[in-house]
Amino acid sequence: MLPPPPPPSGGELPPPPPPHAARRAPRRGWLVLTILAGLLLVALVGSMFVYVPYYAIAPGEARPTQALIEAEGVELFPSDGEVLFTTVSVRRLTAFGAVVGWLDDDVDVRTEREVLGDQTPEENRELNLRVMGTSKEVAEYVALTHLGYEVGVSGGGAVVTDVEPSVPAAAVLTRGDVITALDGQPVALVRDLTELLAGRQPGERIQLQVHTQGSTEERTVEVELAARDDGTAMIGVFLQQDPSITFDFPVELTIDSGEVGGPSAGLAFTLAVLDALTPGDLTGGRRVAVTGTINLDGRVGPIGGLRQKTVAVKQADADVFLVPEAEADVARAEADGDVLIVGVESLDDALAELARLGGNALALGTPGAAATPG
Repeated sequence: MLPPPPPPSGGELPPPPPPHAARRAPRRGWLVLTILAGLLLVALVGSMFVYVPYYAIAPGEARPTQALIEAEGVELFPSDGEVLFTTVSVRRLTAFGAVVGWLDDDVDVRTEREVLGDQTPEENRELNLRVMGTSKEVAEYVALTHLGYEVGVSGGGAVVTDVEPSVPAAAVLTRGDVITALDGQPVALVRDLTELLAGRQPGERIQLQVHTQGSTEERTVEVELAARDDGTAMIGVFLQQDPSITFDFPVELTIDSGEVGGPSAGLAFTLAVLDALTPGDLTGGRRVAVTGTINLDGRVGPIGGLRQKTVAVKQADADVFLVPEAEADVARAEADGDVLIVGVESLDDALAELARLGGNALALGTPGAAATPG
């Protein structure tokens, strides 16, 4: 056996290492890992409760409309099929929820400003509920007039949303003006103005009764009509319906939409009222989901959250999904063949498509006898 090596010159042998010294580093490592894990856990738990300025637009539901409609003074008829109105879920996100939303293909994460604008959540909610109320009234108006009822209209008017800069009207009309009469003839609906302009010639002068939104002070302006590319006369303004309009319905209907807000169920409620007030089956026994705003002239307008609504429609096992024509390709891409997507531009389009699918939409029966159409 070899002797131990000699000590270094001028010194002694180094002291032996303390017991278990080799294990101290691993213990410190585990301590660091434990602290880091604890911090991560705290951060994760905190992220579930700390809200961030983002909202999730997620699939909602496709809800049957038949049980939502009640009426007084008129008979309601059952249907073998069903009209479904579609919704999206809009919810404020926590930090954790935002991460999950960004990873979910069915969810769109939007900034708070994109969703609310300058409104508070409460103001936005109240606005959407008011818009839903107006949408239901417009749906009733369109359905009842389609069936031949006379519906009294008061107030309203055509709101100028933009003016072509090159037309004579640009000198006297501006955004926010509400046109209430043309040459003394009342304008309650946008289509009233369109009808009053029929047969007029470019260069002809007309008088419009106008007030600014939010004001009751009327003024009269003279406008020279411009010419469209096809030679017909136009004022040269973009218009939308003034929401101050009120209706005198001959049939008392109630559509219970609960806490759902927004205008996108307009077409669905129009079809649901038509189905409820007439015998037969509007949908040919199918489950037909529907989305799209409805205008007083029966035109169907665009909506939001169509991708998410299509997911909800698939989950509800609907047979058909009627959507605004301009957005039909979005719905078809999301449906991927699981549900038939049909694009429509008006109530007449929707009724024609439902008839093609086997419904009685083009041969609606007589409404309940307790109320008589005008």
